[in-house]
Amino acid sequence: MLEQNLVEKVRKNVAELNRMCAYYVKVKQEYAALTDKREKLETEKKEVEETQKKQDKFLEVVLLAEGKTTEVDEVTKNLQQTIGQLESLSDQLNNSRTDILKKFKELPFPIDPHKSSVNGSITKFKTIEDIVFEEETLRTLCELLDLPCPLNFEGTTFYPDEVVVNAASVDEAMNQIVQSVQALRFKVSDLLNAYSNIDKLCERVKSSNRYSPILESLFISSKPLSVTELAEQTGFNENITYQACYNMLRDTWSPNPIKRTSGGKFSLTTTGEITMKRYTEKYGLSLSRKQRELSEDSEQTMLPTKESRAEE
Repeated sequence: MLEQNLVEKVRKNVAELNRMCAYYVKVKQEYAALTDKREKLETEKKEVEETQKKQDKFLEVVLLAEGKTTEVDEVTKNLQQTIGQLESLSDQLNNSRTDILKKFKELPFPIDPHKSSVNGSITKFKTIEDIVFEEETLRTLCELLDLPCPLNFEGTTFYPDEVVVNAASVDEAMNQIVQSVQALRFKVSDLLNAYSNIDKLCERVKSSNRYSPILESLFISSKPLSVTELAEQTGFNENITYQACYNMLRDTWSPNPIKRTSGGKFSLTTTGEITMKRYTEKYGLSLSRKQRELSEDSEQTMLPTKESRAEE
């Protein structure tokens, strides 16, 4: 049996992580709704400006009267307010991500070493006294850690109420869990280092007319892109595109936002993914909405049900 003070410590920390992830999901939903509102207002502003321009011309030429911009001003004011709200939510999201990662790095995992079962090459451990990760917590962690859902790392898969290990004995499974948890904490440390400089990286990307289109193209792409593909998407010639990519692989960019694959194509590093996620929240994408919609994956990741896990 585990000491009760240890159990309560684990319970408190997991509950806090669940609350933090629930808050993050809530802010994400608010941010998505406001983003949609901003895009609609931007479209409305263009339409109102065009209509107002025609009306003003008629007033000035036909009626010799001054034009009015009341409706344009109203839409512009609403748009500016929405942009301000988005900036505030962007900061909340960034702070929330950092807080979640810090909490997860120091988290005592709710795995009970006394509640295990072995079935062939699979060993399972139940959580301590029904202390569970909420499903949205695991999905959030998968998102922040850039890992598949359900949360799987180093042969260990974390579910809300149990841990499944690719091991044929309890001793082997416990050793693998130790390695998995240690590796997860190392990964979190690297991510926190990236987050510590994220706004500076975003500003550097924004200040360049070359880097931002290339990084945006890689961010919305579901696969690595060649120099030719990047040139087609950004409108740059291939030499300029290659030089920009080469520069982002050098020590002057540390940590590097992109990497070169074995096939000679380019993709974002984990730092690049984090940076561009923050960048789009702060500044939006310069690529058209249509391009983004074609590149987005609309499928929602779902955790397996308890019944489906029982079949493993």
